[in-house]
Amino acid sequence: MEFTAIIKDSEKRLNKLKILTNFFDQSNVIAIAVRTRVIHDMFAVNKDLDINKLELFHLQYTDSLLDLLIKLKKGIEQNYLLINNEIQINSDIINSFVSEVSKDDFTDRVKTHNLIMQAFMESLYNDLAFGNKVSKLTGLEEKNDLSNEMGTEFYRKITLQEYEQLNAFASNSMYSFFDFKIEKKLLGKLNIQKFKFKFLCGFQCNNQFIEVYEFIHCNEYFVFLKEKNELVTLNLNEFKNVDFSKNNSNKKEIILQMKRKNVDLNNKAERTIKAIPNDVEVVLNNYYDKISSMEFLDDLQNIDEQTNVLRTMLNINIK
Repeated sequence: MEFTAIIKDSEKRLNKLKILTNFFDQSNVIAIAVRTRVIHDMFAVNKDLDINKLELFHLQYTDSLLDLLIKLKKGIEQNYLLINNEIQINSDIINSFVSEVSKDDFTDRVKTHNLIMQAFMESLYNDLAFGNKVSKLTGLEEKNDLSNEMGTEFYRKITLQEYEQLNAFASNSMYSFFDFKIEKKLLGKLNIQKFKFKFLCGFQCNNQFIEVYEFIHCNEYFVFLKEKNELVTLNLNEFKNVDFSKNNSNKKEIILQMKRKNVDLNNKAERTIKAIPNDVEVVLNNYYDKISSMEFLDDLQNIDEQTNVLRTMLNINIK
């Protein structure tokens, strides 16, 4: 090949290497690109050198380097695309849930539920105190519809072990009305506290519900075990590992989890786009050391015998 054609082909290779250098933005890749340019310029300004040696250099070294970097770039872009697709899917779900959560009226329903439950408990107490017959029409199952309407969405999911632990918490001294029971001590407590209590939180496990209530004027609690239709006092200290905080929409919890997931995925994407595998790092460092050595420059005529590093590069399995 004539001098001009070889220099032109060399420039094309350098331009490809520059594009890849900008993509990776790694010091060792930049250093290799600079050194490759130095070798090119050495032949470009000195026509006394055998220009075919520049072409041979590119065939044995630069082309193999370009193949390696292109292969690595495709793998990185594929992984990056997968991560970003997951981020987008998560974002679509988040946006969908946000629009649904913004429409919920759980807080207002709890306020209404509190009034219904307070009125029911006071009516039940008065029936007992004044010897009135307790009517099935005043049964708790007809008053307590909060869990039926919103329990699946808002009540906190607990393990079967926690559910059974809460359900096992009961009293022997109970009033019984049809299939409904209430602890005698609790009914007396309700009267003393003038039936001032509020819904604290709800639990769910396998479509079964438990509700916890808090007395407003004292740090005491009781629980409605819906499966057994029982109301009993509750000591929160006996359940150290159970979360008794206020309920949030389960979709809100999913939104928070998916937002945290997207933060992690974005960080992973940033690391992925800049990451070069360790074995490739070693090869690139060896490659740079070889083309930077004075012996290499002085002995370009033997370049066709010095391809071990390149064979190693081509054998790397990039995922």
